[in-house]
Amino acid sequence: MSLDNVTAHDNLTEAERFALELRWYEGRMLRYAEWLTAFADRHREEILMAAGAAADSAVLLAATKRLIAECGSMHLAGELKDQRREIENELWYRGERGEHDRAGIQQDWTARHAAAWRRWRIQEYLFIADRCACQVVALLQSPTISSAESKAQ
Repeated sequence: MSLDNVTAHDNLTEAERFALELRWYEGRMLRYAEWLTAFADRHREEILMAAGAAADSAVLLAATKRLIAECGSMHLAGELKDQRREIENELWYRGERGEHDRAGIQQDWTARHAAAWRRWRIQEYLFIADRCACQVVALLQSPTISSAESKAQ
């Protein structure tokens, strides 16, 4: 699954790439960039180990993207909130059409849209990783500061 997500990101359609670019330029992905930095910092050792001794920029970025795809998440609480908002939107749309079975609508949304929502979110994260590659690589290549050293500063 993880390699499939990374490969799928490399093979986006023109419309998908345009949608990602538009979301980026509208500023709708800024918090994902923050989540990416926190993710890379939190998983630093794992990424560095996956990159191995040849930790050049391309290898570090590839290892980061692979880990994002494997984890399937960068910020679970934020993702749950976003997914909940999508379900609430569906409840509103269908309520406007006279459907009021909230539990049924939620189950229907989950069955019909949850997997595609997750796949698209991973595509957004991989896009952000490409866009913020310099920051991610700089973070990963910077020397670590132990908690004792950071308290002394």
